[in-house]
Amino acid sequence: MSRSAVFTSPTLRQISEPAIYGVVLVAAQVVVVANSADASWDVLIKVLATLIVFWFAHVYAGVVAHLGDVLDDSTPTWARLGAAIHDGLVHSWGLLLAGVIPLVVLTLGVLGVIRDSTAIWGTLWAAVVVLGLLGWLGVASWTARPLRGLVGALVTCVLGAVLIVLKAIVH
Repeated sequence: MSRSAVFTSPTLRQISEPAIYGVVLVAAQVVVVANSADASWDVLIKVLATLIVFWFAHVYAGVVAHLGDVLDDSTPTWARLGAAIHDGLVHSWGLLLAGVIPLVVLTLGVLGVIRDSTAIWGTLWAAVVVLGLLGWLGVASWTARPLRGLVGALVTCVLGAVLIVLKAIVH
C-alpha cells in the first residue's frame, strides 16, 4: 500500500475541520459548564448533549449544502437526498468521534474513578493532545519528515488551547 493511500483511507479522513471543531467544542463546554472543578453527571450530560446537537447541526448543514451536487436532472429526489445525507454524515463524523475522546476522561471523573479536578483538567489536556495528534496526522499526510509532524502537532496544540480559552470567554 502506498504512503498516500494510507493517509487517504476512510479512517484517516476523520482528520477534518469537524474533528478539530468537535474537540474544541467539548473542551470549551467543559470550561464553561464545570463549576469549581466538579465532574458531575450534569456537566457530562450538558457537554455530551452540546456535542450531539452540534453534530446534528453539522450533518444537517452538510445535507442542505450538498442537495444540488448531483448535476444530472434525471436523478430521482430520493437518490439526491440519500447522496446528500451520506456526504453530510461522512464529512461530519469526525466531529462526534474526536469530541468523544476527551469525554471519556470526564466520564471517569463522573464515575468516581478519578478525582473531579483531575477529570476536568484531564479532559482539557486530552483535548489538547487529540488536537496535537490531528495536527501531526494532518502534516504526516503530506510529508514523512518527523520534525514537520512534530511542528504540526505543537502548532495545533497551541492554537487549539488558545481557541478553547477564547470560546470559553465568549460563552
